[in-house]
Amino acid sequence: MMLSRLAIRSALMFCGLMVVPAAALAQLAPPPSGSPNDQNPSSVLFYNKYTSNPSNPQAADTQINITNTSPDTEAQVHLFFVDGSTCSVADAFISLTANQTATFLASDFDPGVQGYLVAVAAPGGTPAQFNYLIGDAYIRENDGRLARLAAVGLAKVSPGPVTPNGDGTASLIFNGAEYDRLASVVAVASFNSQVTDSTNLAIYSPTNNLVTGNPVTTNIFTLVYDDTERAFSTTTRVVCYNQIPLTSLRVLSGGLNSVVPAGRTGWIKLNGQGRPLLGAVLNRGPIFTGGINLHNIALLPTYTITVPSF
Repeated sequence: MMLSRLAIRSALMFCGLMVVPAAALAQLAPPPSGSPNDQNPSSVLFYNKYTSNPSNPQAADTQINITNTSPDTEAQVHLFFVDGSTCSVADAFISLTANQTATFLASDFDPGVQGYLVAVAAPGGTPAQFNYLIGDAYIRENDGRLARLAAVGLAKVSPGPVTPNGDGTASLIFNGAEYDRLASVVAVASFNSQVTDSTNLAIYSPTNNLVTGNPVTTNIFTLVYDDTERAFSTTTRVVCYNQIPLTSLRVLSGGLNSVVPAGRTGWIKLNGQGRPLLGAVLNRGPIFTGGINLHNIALLPTYTITVPSF
């Protein structure tokens, strides 16, 4: 069940994260522009997965962490929890003092939901340049998969706040001039044969409207490569958010396990065909278990996401 905006705000206040009134913050010079990454402090963070089991949080839950790395300036952050099944959005507004980390559990704020989280630096309620946010998520799933996924950051390149649209919203423009660009082609750098391992692909194309959710179907052209450079094409579709076992990818030549048999490895390239893509892979195997974000191969020229602006 999706929590209401009021419920999430109340839960955050209970956990010691203060819902703050409008306030002005000094604007700070940005680092050089780049592609989305999970290393540099940024003004927008994408958490590629959160999940929980409300009846048994010990079996499945996500610990979400967000840090303000500024040594002297408060951060005000708008959080958007996107339900992977419906694209519906619940939001909360938190404040972090200088050098503060906030930590909370998905089971407390969005129990039973699998999806992704977007964090936007928004001093006074309006998105603005504040390239000091970092974060990550510790994930435990019902089947025993464990992963620690860094939040993917996009810096605000232009100084100052975003100009509001005049209707209570603002536009985050990811074009390399306002914010860093989003990826349109991503890759799984390597996966072990699914004869021995079990690998899930969590992938989504972020909604263009964090006010209403706005589900959009994205057809992803996919190339699966074996370790001798042979390529096998397939397609998959995502509306809001998909978690896909690699063995469900339909490739010729008898399926994925014949393309990448036991003891071999492969890699995957995914093309959003004009839509942005983000995601991660989570593996469970006899030796290696863990997860990693997808790698960026190519960037979209521009993409706009509408957010509330107070």
